[in-house]
Amino acid sequence: MIKGNLYVAGPFEAEEVSKIEAYFTKMLGDHVVLKVKKDDRLIGGFLATVEGKAYDASVLGRMKDMQHYMLDKE
Repeated sequence: MIKGNLYVAGPFEAEEVSKIEAYFTKMLGDHVVLKVKKDDRLIGGFLATVEGKAYDASVLGRMKDMQHYMLDKE
């Protein structure tokens, strides 16, 4: 079993957490259990840390990606 953290902006339903755990379980080939933690810096989405790696699916992370993309196009 692999343990990780799931940082969220607000309340997350157990079903949503289960789907994210299933995704990481399939990706890593071992059962993943995530501990949910509220992070006031996030405005939406989530940030997961599993086996020392960060997986950013937050609104802020996507905005930063878009900013880098737009700046690289100039």
